[in-house]
Amino acid sequence: MRIATLYLLLFFVFSHAYFGKENEGLAVFGWATLLQSPRTVALEGAGSAYPSQDFGAALMNPALLQGDGFGAGISWQSGDLANNQGIAVFSHPLSMSGVEGRMQHTYGVVDNGEVLHLDEEGYPTGVTSHPVAQYYAITAAFPLKHFTFGITGRYLWERLSEVDNAQIGMGLAMDWGILWNPGSARYGFGLMGRHLGSQIRPYVKNGVNGYALASELAASVFWRSNLNLTWLFECSAPRYSPALGKLGLEYRFSEPVSIRAGMQRELIDVARYARSVFDSDEEAPKAGYYRLFSLGAGCKFWNLILDYSYSMLIEGMGSEHRIALSGSF
Repeated sequence: MRIATLYLLLFFVFSHAYFGKENEGLAVFGWATLLQSPRTVALEGAGSAYPSQDFGAALMNPALLQGDGFGAGISWQSGDLANNQGIAVFSHPLSMSGVEGRMQHTYGVVDNGEVLHLDEEGYPTGVTSHPVAQYYAITAAFPLKHFTFGITGRYLWERLSEVDNAQIGMGLAMDWGILWNPGSARYGFGLMGRHLGSQIRPYVKNGVNGYALASELAASVFWRSNLNLTWLFECSAPRYSPALGKLGLEYRFSEPVSIRAGMQRELIDVARYARSVFDSDEEAPKAGYYRLFSLGAGCKFWNLILDYSYSMLIEGMGSEHRIALSGSF
């Protein structure tokens, strides 16, 4: 009971920070939200209520963390907007005050290579920088009587430049998640708060500090229409952006093989598109998210799982590819 009370207090404290209006529109460390597993991206983030052994599921909803024994995985992504980014994880059982749970350690990195500095007129200055961003996160999930609760703490580190007066920017964040399954394998529900936190060190010496992270609140549901096909839905409310609707599906051909597809759009664009069907004067939106759609597949070999996803970007911006290998032992 004491643990449940502590979690409830943390929920209200960190959720209150989400609704604050200070530094509106100045979210930082947004790159951390893009470090995801291929399965998560193939479903476009819609699987945040669907229990899975995929290590990326816990990055969307900490309450989804599950498994037996020890687990490990690595994911790498590349493409026109996701070059040289990846995550590595390790998970293990956890016991706290008589409650059996699970813990996952996650390391994420974004390497942007060499960036050439330009002057005010756009000419090269001969100075280059090597921006790098990293984070370390600890996730813990505990199955309680009627639901599962999960929480993640994250430390973020980012270097933008090596010029004079520049320094490493730092931030702290927390995710929380609740997963409720009424004893049925056909449907379930989830609630989440992601990236609730703020910058704790500015990018320049004596600079402005305390900017909020790219936080969001979300609710999700899954429904298994038959033994092989599962539909997944999520509605998320980013702190400084329009609300998003996410739709994904996963089909299992057999025990080791699955295929996935997903898309997400701003809800205001969905409403405009629906109106355009009945009103010729209403212009249908072209796209409301930088990924047009995503596809993926996964295959299990003994205790190893290989996942891949492909994402097409909007307006000819290119594509992204992600691949991951994970396993338990």
